[in-house]
Amino acid sequence: MIGTINVNDVYMDMLGSLPSEDKLDLISRLVKSMKKAVAPKAEPKDIFARFSSDWGGDMTTEAYADMLRSENIENTRTVGNW
Repeated sequence: MIGTINVNDVYMDMLGSLPSEDKLDLISRLVKSMKKAVAPKAEPKDIFARFSSDWGGDMTTEAYADMLRSENIENTRTVGNW
């Protein structure tokens, strides 16, 4: 039966003999490389744009009002256009 080679085990065998300072330096370099790989999310300039998905996403105010009107069938009050 052929055994599988785990890449992490190979690296650990190579790096096991390094002094602690070199290991810490290697860890910090790995962390820095991972931070560069993760791109931060761009914040929208409009403060209310963050909440657009909470209020129907890209719906216009008229479309959102129509949706509310159609969902609230028990209400006897008529809501006019904005």
